[in-house]
Amino acid sequence: MNRRRVALLLVVVGLLCLPAPFYLGWAAEATAPPAQTSQVYLAEPIDLDDASDRKRLVAAHGAEVALADYRVTARYGDDYRAPNATLDALVTAMREGSATVDDPDARADLRGIDAEYRFVRDTNDDTEPDGYYRLSVAENGSLVRAENVSLVPVADAIAEQAPRYERLTAGQQRTVDKVIDNSTGEEIGYRPRVNEPYVDQLPTAIHKGETLYSITVYGHVDDFGPGFGGFVVGLGVAALGVVLLLAGGGLYAYDRLRNQSA
Repeated sequence: MNRRRVALLLVVVGLLCLPAPFYLGWAAEATAPPAQTSQVYLAEPIDLDDASDRKRLVAAHGAEVALADYRVTARYGDDYRAPNATLDALVTAMREGSATVDDPDARADLRGIDAEYRFVRDTNDDTEPDGYYRLSVAENGSLVRAENVSLVPVADAIAEQAPRYERLTAGQQRTVDKVIDNSTGEEIGYRPRVNEPYVDQLPTAIHKGETLYSITVYGHVDDFGPGFGGFVVGLGVAALGVVLLLAGGGLYAYDRLRNQSA
């Protein structure tokens, strides 16, 4: 075969190999199954009569029924009309049992909080007693009361509003079953795919039959996805392309010099 044709073929193939990291990465991403979540989930049965179980349940899902006071600050100003006045009213109510509110924006904030949450949580280490308070807002937001409670009513509230397994779709039930089934044994935890039904509702407490489960994040996995694997393979192909280009150029130069000397 003519050396120059071989050299040209090597150069063409080499040029095609150079962008391999990009098109192989794209191909791997396009053909791979849906990615997995970075979270690994675990389901634990909860006995509401057990103090340790109640504590774990409230620690994992307390935010579903209780508003932590640190969230009512200027940092979360977009959520509240008058965060400072609203927080002052809640803190006063937790310290003294009740508080009156004159600011109309704070009243509106308190009505919204009362509609969404049953409790408020005191997170200030400098005040006593810390913990959870039952919230009640009256007189159109001008009066707020807070009663210190144990974890029992908080845990009961979480359990009361927890979804029921039998009311989920078949696909959602399969996702929950996978979490529960993979929560025992030597390798525990389930890492679902991002498009699995009900993944967007995790973590959560959920009733299945007579058992209340607490589904929580057991761990995290950080990976680069299938596109990165294709990119790495493409780097090798691109390196081969460089070799082919050099070989093709060298062969062409050799053939030209040989013809000139002939």
